[in-house]
Amino acid sequence: ARWIPRAIDMFCSLTDTFRIAMLMEEEEASKVSGHSEDEDVKAQRDQVLGKDAQERHMRNYSKILLGAPYLRKLAHGNVKQQTELHAILTEKMQVIMGQARSDDASHLKNCVAQYAAPDPSDKGLEPPIYADNKSRALLGVNHPQLAAMLCPIKHAKAYHEDPKKYNGVIRIHSAAWPAFIYEGTPPGKDFDPDNVQEGFSKGYYLKRVRLLLPYQQHLM
Repeated sequence: ARWIPRAIDMFCSLTDTFRIAMLMEEEEASKVSGHSEDEDVKAQRDQVLGKDAQERHMRNYSKILLGAPYLRKLAHGNVKQQTELHAILTEKMQVIMGQARSDDASHLKNCVAQYAAPDPSDKGLEPPIYADNKSRALLGVNHPQLAAMLCPIKHAKAYHEDPKKYNGVIRIHSAAWPAFIYEGTPPGKDFDPDNVQEGFSKGYYLKRVRLLLPYQQHLM
């Protein structure tokens, strides 16, 4: 479970991933057998999730089962086994995944100022944030550069054009991908709403964090 947010998908929802991936498996099985899937079920799934999201869930599902093949047996088992699977996913694995993210994030706090700037060797954040800083006045959305990184990607372009106009106006919620997930300087600069996979998970901050985490885990 600790391996999933670090190597597969940091924000993976196991119940959603298993539910959606299993529906997609049923669709593929129906094509092979010649039996058509319930059109209402398929239409509902396609309406809620786009093709990209479905492929992401299926990719995560395959990687998780590769590391924990026992879960496949439970997923395709009887009611008792599926109940056991649900308990494992929600009461154990998802909780441990959250703890892993929290542990990793806590070790990144002192490195934010160093890694968040586009070119830290040339110029740091403005205004600067120091490692021993106890105030939250310039942290998170209170800092102009960090706010741009946390801004939902679909609003990033508008925010960069006029930060003062949109400061305090754009709502941030857990379902929206933040700009720092995408490549570009500033993050999300070249985001294409018609091709949301382009540049996804290629932000410079993510690349630095990926290099830093193994080192931090070695020190723990």
